[in-house]
Amino acid sequence: MGCVSSNLLNHEDELGQLTTSALGHHIVSLTSTTYGLLNTLDPPTTTTTPPPPSRFSIKPLRSEPPEIINSWELMEGLDTESFRFSPLPVPSKPFHKENSNPNRNPALKNPVSTLSDRFEKICPPNGEKKVVIYTTTLRGVRRTFEACNAVRAAFDAFGVQICERDVSMDSGFKEELRELLKGKESTVVPPRVFVKGFYIGGAEEMLKVVEEGLLGEVLQGLPRKVVGGVCEGCGDMRFLPCFRCNGSCKMVLHKQKQGNAVVVKCSDCNENGLVLCPLCS
Repeated sequence: MGCVSSNLLNHEDELGQLTTSALGHHIVSLTSTTYGLLNTLDPPTTTTTPPPPSRFSIKPLRSEPPEIINSWELMEGLDTESFRFSPLPVPSKPFHKENSNPNRNPALKNPVSTLSDRFEKICPPNGEKKVVIYTTTLRGVRRTFEACNAVRAAFDAFGVQICERDVSMDSGFKEELRELLKGKESTVVPPRVFVKGFYIGGAEEMLKVVEEGLLGEVLQGLPRKVVGGVCEGCGDMRFLPCFRCNGSCKMVLHKQKQGNAVVVKCSDCNENGLVLCPLCS
């Protein structure tokens, strides 16, 4: 079988060597071919892989008898009179819906009394039964422009008609506002709000009235704005070019005696050559 020592021994010693190898240890060198033949003689071994353990194991719950609590034993020795409630007193006056809110201001029942008690009577021209707002559309001062938009949006939310007088488009409105608040405020900065002939104030006072929920009551009885309605004359711009001078602010007068022409300022329009719209003003 390819023994190393078999080539070195004589034929006479083969029997003795085999006898010795049977009793002791003998070193044998195996080639790849011999090792392959020996493996074929071994019986094949089959290995079985155990099944993977299950992820969830459900164990049966032990059924225990429910606990019974005797409430009479727990209440033994207690004073049963302490559990009796006294009947509610019968109200002397019937309950009305208007008294459901204790924080409701009683002055809201009469909007005129609310205006007279809280605000000063200062009525702009032709402002007894309307809302008059002195605003500006110039964006030079951002804070003033945004305050005018906030006041205008507050009235638009209630759908009431407003008479807006833009001081930046007509200097006459600026002088008019100064005369109304003469001696009241050092600087007159728009917006300024007047409702039914009462001076509400600026943007802060106006928004405070809105937060308190008084504006809806104060505006009762005023004409409402038509939803989607736009003035056919000015397109809600409230101003139109002067019909006499066509917005030039100048008029040419011809003198009959001297025969020459004289240019004068138009008396119908303002400094910007504009007039109020006759339909919506």
